Amino acid sequence: MSEYCQLYVSNYPVYSTPNDVDPMVMTVFRETDKNVFERKFSERNQLVWGHIKDEGEIETAYEYSNTVANIRQRLEIMGFSLDKVKRRVCERMIKEIEHLKSMRVYLSNLGASDLLRSHYLAEQSLLENTEFADWLSAYKNIIKRKLRSQRGSVNLRLAKKPLVSYILQNELMPDFAYKDPREFLRVLLEVSPDAESVTYDITDIIAGGYYDPEDSVCELALTSLSQDYPISGKIVILTEGSSDKNILEKSLSLLYPHLSEYYSFMDFGLSNAPGGANFLVSTIKAFIGAGIRNRIVALFDNDTAAEVSLRSLKDIAIPDNIKILKYPDLDIAKRYPTIGPGGISELNINGLACSIEVYLGADVLMRNGELTPIQWKGWEPNLNRYQGEILNKRELQEAFFEKVSKCSIDPSLISKTDWKPMKLILNEVFESFR
Repeated sequence: MSEYCQLYVSNYPVYSTPNDVDPMVMTVFRETDKNVFERKFSERNQLVWGHIKDEGEIETAYEYSNTVANIRQRLEIMGFSLDKVKRRVCERMIKEIEHLKSMRVYLSNLGASDLLRSHYLAEQSLLENTEFADWLSAYKNIIKRKLRSQRGSVNLRLAKKPLVSYILQNELMPDFAYKDPREFLRVLLEVSPDAESVTYDITDIIAGGYYDPEDSVCELALTSLSQDYPISGKIVILTEGSSDKNILEKSLSLLYPHLSEYYSFMDFGLSNAPGGANFLVSTIKAFIGAGIRNRIVALFDNDTAAEVSLRSLKDIAIPDNIKILKYPDLDIAKRYPTIGPGGISELNINGLACSIEVYLGADVLMRNGELTPIQWKGWEPNLNRYQGEILNKRELQEAFFEKVSKCSIDPSLISKTDWKPMKLILNEVFESFR
């Protein structure tokens, strides 16, 4: 007898696997999502288990769970954007329609019955008249009303909603539509409320002895995928130096804790890497030459030095698994105090002097009521512009890490402090593989 793992969205069963977890499904969770708790047998989901008479029997439940909003965002950064999934499903639907047409011709040549041929015609007609938005609407209807098929039959009240009936008869996942359960999950999460939960209940396989109760099941599943499926592994973030790495890593953990374990930062301390824009370019070239398959995001400062270094990548074919980004332009940088030969003046420093320190927040940059100024340095003749550097970098970084510490202790302070520039950087990272 098989034991099943059951995936729920908004407490509605959407996908099950016998005797083991599905590693693909496990990629949307992390070990920190694991919940172990006591529950009555009668508290099991009735859509799966029916009504269990409450005799007070207790079991230890094992689940991985997080909110719809968080899981949706995790899928997005993994590359399962709604637009991509829509495109794939629509392409497959077109192929399925052609397949159904071919089957009708084949059956006709065999002299098959009108009843059999009409079945394929009805399915063909349904798909020809279905848009992707109709799929979303049907799934929303199914989840909201907790509709279920029973042994291939569907309640007659659904007859006026043929797409709903079709989806239920195909156990929610028509064979042609989805090649990866994460595509299917991304569709469902588009029509599910943000605050609802996505839960993978693995209680039965723990009870069945497939795993020990103390096993890190999620980590074991991810390890099994790491060699063959780069999309399931962590995205590697490369920065110009250790300061950028430390600042971004702490910001990610504080602002988006549910995403932090999906990224890995290059450790400059372990590698003895020198840092700088030229070093980052050299690293990118080395990774390309070595054929590294991991997904990589290379983050450059928004300044003159980065622009000069990036020119050496102009004629190099960058593979799809490597994304090259610069820190985004900032409104505050459009009129920013700078120190040059002519004294202090306000200039647009976007593209000229925006290192990571400029993104630490106005509350960090302000000193005695004024923004910490930029000091103009060397002239870059190839670009016909100066390179700037913010003053008092160490003091600014220390103030930033103090802000991180306070917000970590009291998360309510996050909304009262300036994180907008840092969120701009991180959101560009999140968007990089959509």
